[in-house]
Amino acid sequence: MRSSPGLTAVSVTLAVAAGCRSTPRPVAAPCSPGRIGEVAVTGAAATDVPALAVLQGTLDDPARTERIAAAALEALRWRGYARASIDVSRQVGCFVDLRVAVELGPRFTIARIDFLTHDELPARERLAAIEDALGTVNTVGGVYIDYRLRRALEGLERRYRDAGWLDAKIGAPRPSYDDGAVRLAIPVDAGPRYRIGAIRARGANAIARRTLIEELGLDPGAYYDGPALRRGIERARRKLDRRVELRTSLTAGDEIEIEAEIGARARAPGDARP
Repeated sequence: MRSSPGLTAVSVTLAVAAGCRSTPRPVAAPCSPGRIGEVAVTGAAATDVPALAVLQGTLDDPARTERIAAAALEALRWRGYARASIDVSRQVGCFVDLRVAVELGPRFTIARIDFLTHDELPARERLAAIEDALGTVNTVGGVYIDYRLRRALEGLERRYRDAGWLDAKIGAPRPSYDDGAVRLAIPVDAGPRYRIGAIRARGANAIARRTLIEELGLDPGAYYDGPALRRGIERARRKLDRRVELRTSLTAGDEIEIEAEIGARARAPGDARP
C-alpha cells in the first residue's frame, strides 16, 4: 500500500483467543500520539471485552480506559468468570497502542445455596427473593453476582420483618469456589417471631372505633403480618374517611400491641360535617 506524503501506514489489530491470529489491517493516517492506533486483546476473544476493543481510533484518555477496563472486568464476572483479570498496558509511538491481557480463569456457576437458619420461613420464599435476571443470576445453576445478592438480601430481611420476625438480621453471603462451582452460605439471625397482642382504637366515637377494629381484621394471637396490617389501615381510612395513625409496641412476651388513633375527617371545600 502506498502512503501519501506525511501519512504513516498503521496496523490496527484485534487479536482473538490465545493461539489464534488475526490479519493486520493497514490504515493510512497521520501520526497522532494522542490517539489510540491499535488494541490487541490476548487471552480471550475481542468480543469478550468489546468496550475495550472498540477504543481503536479514539482519542487516548487513560482515565476513561481504566474505567472501561473495570466495567469490562465486572461484565466478565457477571458471566461467571469470578477470577478473571484484565491488564491494560500502553505503548506510545506514532499512535498509542493498547495491549489488553485477559485472564478468564474457570467459569463458575452456583451449585448450592444454604441459608444458615432454623426459622419457619419457607425455603422456596428465600430462594425466590434472591433470584435475579430471569433465573440466571443468584440461583442454582446461575452465576453469582455479589452486589445484586446483597441488595436482594435487604429485601428478604424486610420480608422477614413483615412476617413477624421484627429483629431479623441477615449476614453477608459467604461464597466458596471449587472445581467450577460456587457454594453460598447465608447466615440468618431471625430472632423471635412476634404475635399480635392487644388491639386498641382511640378517637372519634364508639361506632367509628368498632369499624376500625373490623377493617383491620387482626386476630389476637396470630403472627404479625405487615402487609395485611397495611391493607387493613387503608381499608379503614377509606371506610371512615378519616386519618388513621398507627402505633406499635413490643412486649416482653414477644407480642406486638397495636394502637390505632382515628383523626379528623378529611373535609372537602364547603363541607360542614363535624
